Amino acid sequence: MRLEEILESTMKEQNKIGENTFLKLRQQRDQARSECDQAKIQRDVALRKLNKALQIAKDLRKLIENGQAK
Repeated sequence: MRLEEILESTMKEQNKIGENTFLKLRQQRDQARSECDQAKIQRDVALRKLNKALQIAKDLRKLIENGQAK
């Protein structure tokens, strides 16, 4: 009986260790996904700003060219 109790206790300990490991891995995966999503958002914002600046530069060039032609 004592041996069975020791085995049961050992198995419970191993299950706890396994559960903790998987919990940590899930948390790391979720953290990585969150960071990736944040990076995508920052990239999209930067691209929108860049496109806006490009459009402004094009518009200014047109204004300058039209002003020189007159």
